[in-house]
Amino acid sequence: MERTTSKRDTIKAEALKLFAERGVDAVSVQDIATACAMAKPNLYAHFKSKDDLVRALFEEGYRDYGRQITEALAAPGPFRARLDRLVRLTCRLHDEDSLRFRFILMTQHANLPNVTLGEANPVEIVIRLVECAMANGEIPPRNPVLLAASIVGLVLQPATFLQYGRLPRPLSNMADEIVSCCMRVAA
Repeated sequence: MERTTSKRDTIKAEALKLFAERGVDAVSVQDIATACAMAKPNLYAHFKSKDDLVRALFEEGYRDYGRQITEALAAPGPFRARLDRLVRLTCRLHDEDSLRFRFILMTQHANLPNVTLGEANPVEIVIRLVECAMANGEIPPRNPVLLAASIVGLVLQPATFLQYGRLPRPLSNMADEIVSCCMRVAA
């Protein structure tokens, strides 16, 4: 049996494409409605505003990434092995759905202040990974939030450079180098 896509899912999929391609500010509600082959008022039946749609897409994507990162890091192991899983997963997420990844990168500054800090927050997961490695004596003790921020930057900046054509695709081909850079910063 073939699964039908709901109108809400269609709106989210089309909006994500438009936002990732043009940027949120360059996309109007009418653009989204046209891409979905629906009237603008029908779109408002599913989302109160464009901001509401952007927020929903960001939260859904960010939460899903957090869930996948949590699952990838659930298996025990030394810091390097867990960091390696984190980097490879992030690269795979980028390569498999670059539109979603690009959208989250582009909208993170506007949306992260509204994200509830909790178990499935990717940044909090990296902070806990670093804190655990410090507590276990695997890396030197220092400010764990600063080190986590550095690791996140080392992982996300290549994805950003890739989006603007400064690095070749796919990101997964750079995973070994990214892990190595992260380990040098953590040591």
